[in-house]
Amino acid sequence: MAKSTIISAYSVHPDQKSSEAIVNTNWLDVYSSTRKDIYLLSSFNNYRYISGKRQLQKKLRLITFLYKQSKGVGKFFYSLSNKIYRILSGSKYSLQIALWINKETRVLDTLLKDGDVVWSRILPVVSLQPILNVFKIKAFPFIVNVNDPINPSVFDKNNLNAEQLTFLETKNIAQAWTFPSSKLADRMADNYDLDRKRCFVIPHAMRQVEDLYIRNLKKKSINILYTGTFYKSAFTEDFKNSLIAFCKLEQIVNVNFIFVLSQYDEASISWLKTSIPNVTLKFKLDRTEVLKLVKQADCMFVVDSILHTELLKGKLIEAIAFGIPVFAITYKKSIMDKVVVAYGSVSAYQDTKDDILNKLNLFISQINDLQWLNTFYKERRTVLNLISEDYITQATKQVNEFALGRFRVNELEQNDVVAPNHLNWP
Repeated sequence: MAKSTIISAYSVHPDQKSSEAIVNTNWLDVYSSTRKDIYLLSSFNNYRYISGKRQLQKKLRLITFLYKQSKGVGKFFYSLSNKIYRILSGSKYSLQIALWINKETRVLDTLLKDGDVVWSRILPVVSLQPILNVFKIKAFPFIVNVNDPINPSVFDKNNLNAEQLTFLETKNIAQAWTFPSSKLADRMADNYDLDRKRCFVIPHAMRQVEDLYIRNLKKKSINILYTGTFYKSAFTEDFKNSLIAFCKLEQIVNVNFIFVLSQYDEASISWLKTSIPNVTLKFKLDRTEVLKLVKQADCMFVVDSILHTELLKGKLIEAIAFGIPVFAITYKKSIMDKVVVAYGSVSAYQDTKDDILNKLNLFISQINDLQWLNTFYKERRTVLNLISEDYITQATKQVNEFALGRFRVNELEQNDVVAPNHLNWP
């Protein structure tokens, strides 16, 4: 068994506010509840998790200061200093990131003991750099978790960019890679010639909710909630026209659309107000406020871009963890489609004429139908079991032990260890 787990994850919540940060923190919260000793290297602070409790270990004060200067009143002076640094050093990284890499490389080198397993959680790819630096000095077992493809719309094996080249360095030295979906694992293994037998699927994690959603049939209103980024590639004209048409139907009288946006622009706001005249818009809420709204929702909207069909969205897992019905705007045979259908909810397809409108209209009547609700309550259990804390913890432990075992037998030039062969959902 691995002694300690050391994790390099630049983005963690609340230090960072991104979706990657939330996904990483959710996984850490679940996994750390069964581990006595986890050390985390992150953007502005280092933490130690002891039996599920996160304790601040070290503040990276200079790095935090430089980051704040780059975004605030010292932006000009930071920009000048950064330009001088990059000219003199020839670094591909900014001054702040370079200092972070240097600091965390020294921390990792000091922490690392025989029997420890190291994880890197990307994006961003910079999470890998301290691990790669230390590995040049002394070998150790490490695992790379990839939540999203690197530069998803650009891939040319003969013309890799800096981030892709950094990831490629893991090909012959990492013991395993994990992904939130099988399709993403397939794509990354094919792109970078990874050993697919060492590419495992561990769905995004979420702490279990004890009181799962149960529809109050006495309540007339239906709260439909969307949270996250407004992706222009996902909010298509067909989707917009479907919403406009739905808002002209009688059923709209009891439907409340609430959109909580973390990233948006004026065009996004205009898109929503044109599509849904009575829409409620909220912006950049604290995570605790968002989760309160999730708990009050009767349905979660999750929306797929044609560019994201192989991804498992953290927002989808968030809705499932609360047991809330999901209305997915997606594409046939996408990962989202696969999960939502298994969960007993509704997938409407962006590229099928009137499918969104027709299914949304039907769903509004089903959400008050006791027979449909009872079927949903039963079917959702299948997916809830596959994202449960126990499942995520056990899957993570199995990959951890595989990586440690494979590293040790390779060091002794013995036969390879057997890889877990069931970690390929969704």
